[in-house]
Amino acid sequence: MTRGLAAEVTVGQRERCPSSRVVAFMPTGMVDWPGKIASTLFLSGCPLRCPYCHNPELIGARHDRSCWGALLGHLSVRRGWIDGVVVTGGEPTAAPDLIDLLETLAVKGIPVKLDTNGTSPGLLNRVLEDGLVQFVALDLKTVPERYGEIGPSGAGDAVLASIGVIRRSGVAHEFRTTVYPPLVQLDYLPRLARLVRGGDRFVLQQFRPGHTLDPAANEVRPYDPDQLAASAAVCSSYLPTITRGA
Repeated sequence: MTRGLAAEVTVGQRERCPSSRVVAFMPTGMVDWPGKIASTLFLSGCPLRCPYCHNPELIGARHDRSCWGALLGHLSVRRGWIDGVVVTGGEPTAAPDLIDLLETLAVKGIPVKLDTNGTSPGLLNRVLEDGLVQFVALDLKTVPERYGEIGPSGAGDAVLASIGVIRRSGVAHEFRTTVYPPLVQLDYLPRLARLVRGGDRFVLQQFRPGHTLDPAANEVRPYDPDQLAASAAVCSSYLPTITRGA
């Protein structure tokens, strides 16, 4: 539990929202930041188009200023048992005012976990160097050479740069891959583990059909949980690796 949070958070229902990309707010969860009870703030926009994306409505969602006041009000009321805030998306680093948002949370003494796809290594480096987050999770979508299938030219190289930024930062982190069969062959997983070796943790997330950006993704059959467990065992020779959702 985070000490001092109660003293720093004010209700602030009329406080200006520091980001024009804030679109949704989830009051409380125990999944988005493993081991912690956290609120989650969703930002719109993303340079990638992953077929299996479960938050497609966030890509072009309109700003909802009320979410900021709702977040601060919730933290004020639940001040004794909320550990922090997860900033996710969409893709948070696509927001030009992400730094303003994170600095505002930092001033209020609110610990932050940042979810990112790693396509903005320069911004990510600034966030980590300035100590604006306490945990970062980077989603590896596939092997670098296949990023052109889901994003702009150079996205794979940007992700490689972000991996280095995170490993050098000293900030607590995890690397994650949603194991979507058309984009992630099982023999890709040890390759990805080698790319992030030296990291804190690698997480193999089970793909689950339902409410996806590409409706065809709902027809894709996930890998068997035993296959993911076997892959995790192989990947563990490079860094600690677990499965999630399998």
